[in-house]
Amino acid sequence: MIKPTLHCLQQANAILGESPLWHPKQNALYWADILRPAIYRLVPGVGQTGQWPMPSAVGAIGFCSNNELLVALEHEGICRFNPQTAALRVICDPVKLCGPKDVPGRYNDGRVDPLGNFWVGWLSHSRRQAGALFRVEPSGMVHRVLGNLTAPNGLGWSGDGRTLYITDSHINTIWAYACDLETGQLGARRALIKQDKKLGIFDGLCVDSDGNIWTALYGGGAVLQLSPEGQVRSRIGLPVDLVTSCCFGGEGLRSLLITTAVRRQSAAELLAQPWAGSVFSVETSSTGLPEAMAGFQHSADTGASNPMP
Repeated sequence: MIKPTLHCLQQANAILGESPLWHPKQNALYWADILRPAIYRLVPGVGQTGQWPMPSAVGAIGFCSNNELLVALEHEGICRFNPQTAALRVICDPVKLCGPKDVPGRYNDGRVDPLGNFWVGWLSHSRRQAGALFRVEPSGMVHRVLGNLTAPNGLGWSGDGRTLYITDSHINTIWAYACDLETGQLGARRALIKQDKKLGIFDGLCVDSDGNIWTALYGGGAVLQLSPEGQVRSRIGLPVDLVTSCCFGGEGLRSLLITTAVRRQSAAELLAQPWAGSVFSVETSSTGLPEAMAGFQHSADTGASNPMP
């Protein structure tokens, strides 16, 4: 078990902190509070250098090559956001284009793939209907890649891009899919890991340069390091229960940056966990992979659909 030194980068009191991404050129961490809803920029050693309220729940964010952000918003869909001007431009709404239609829900976790496409999950508020995983091309074309996940969550790719890892938090399983990035097609899948929810629910994840998967445990107060075969290699404990996601950042991409939440915690739980909702960092012996950049620079509202099986 790893017993590293944790540092609190920001005592943020996030309702549902998520989607941490390290921008190497800016040396800054971007993250979102889904339910506040807002996006934040944090520079370690300096503090918070940006805060942008959003019009609806922020399910995920991603980087664009022109320094804009991709933002998945519950009511607006996938948007481009310019942090300098605060301009928000709708690209498309995958659910309206590909379904499921007329089911209340929101986008939940996403990431830009190595070829610049944005993959994003969607889940129903009730969890009684199936969720979906979408792939949005820089052209605005939308593909529904999966429709058999209830609560799609953390996702990431192996270093060679041939394996997609994606979590279904509803059944507390991380799946490993064979992935063809050129076509966006997914092949055979295997269960990387599954466990009883009492031990913590698999949430956001990231992949390091050695192919290990790091996953947050919501309700489990920890981050697990998993081998590509799904074996637990290490565990980083945190002083809070609701650990939501993680990414690598800092010098050499050796710091694990971790978001947390306070959602639905009782007064007694919050009193016992004064750091709940904070953003943490911990130095590791691993090296992360740089986040991919998307090339979304086309005009707004040009989305077209192409549902996939």
